[in-house]
Amino acid sequence: MDKIKAWIVDDESDAQQLLFGLIKTYCLDIEVVGSSVNIEDAWEGIRANKPHLVYLDMNMPRGGGLDLLERFPVRKFEAIIISAYPENKEKIVRYKDIPFLEKPFDIDDFISLTHQAIKKIRENPNQVHRIQQDKTDDDSLRWM
Repeated sequence: MDKIKAWIVDDESDAQQLLFGLIKTYCLDIEVVGSSVNIEDAWEGIRANKPHLVYLDMNMPRGGGLDLLERFPVRKFEAIIISAYPENKEKIVRYKDIPFLEKPFDIDDFISLTHQAIKKIRENPNQVHRIQQDKTDDDSLRWM
């Protein structure tokens, strides 16, 4: 595997630019292949581009990061959830494998979580994450 493909989902262009800049500066193993300002565009972009890592904002108009994850009950990408609201951390208990980064965040924390995700991806590139153990949504498997 060459570079890790990443996708950024955030409705604020300044936040997207910050993440893009941090990745470009500190995470040379990553290529940002796209970004979205809402979950509809993110759904299409992730399915079409198959990123290995997705950075997700929790709160956006027309649905947030968790709404997007619900569309992928079976997923082959790692994710990092980012939120300005610390109480949102309680909402992601269902996603134990997804780290939570609170805005404003320390750059070292961002780099550390990103490098942990890269390590997981490189060690097990075919890892499948399941939200619902009892059934598989065929639509979510089509993008794999």
